[in-house]
Amino acid sequence: MAPILCVDDDESILEALSELLEAAGYPVLLARTGYDALVLAISKKPSLILLDLVLPDIPGEEVCRRLRTHAPTAGIPVIMLTVKGNESDKVIGFETGADDYVTKPFSDQVLLARIRALLRRIDMTRQAETE
Repeated sequence: MAPILCVDDDESILEALSELLEAAGYPVLLARTGYDALVLAISKKPSLILLDLVLPDIPGEEVCRRLRTHAPTAGIPVIMLTVKGNESDKVIGFETGADDYVTKPFSDQVLLARIRALLRRIDMTRQAETE
């Protein structure tokens, strides 16, 4: 299984996500900047990306836009995980290519359910393409 890439500039959030995902059986990659996220996405091909919008170098919306326009990363599912919870923020997130949008603070169980659902849908799509 490819890892899940968690992108957030807050160390405590990254630690919590890492513990949650590893306990659920997912390998994890961590990035604290948009640049590092792009490098890891290209080099490691994660199965999914949890992406904060507020990053110190490249805004998460721009990271998502770049992922979507680069062929090797265009199909990686992205869940935006952020404190930005206004309707306009959510619309921008989806318009830049997010597959889902979760606001902080979040429920661990709901986040895991959303991750499983998105990965399941991606797997079903890939299976249908090979048939």
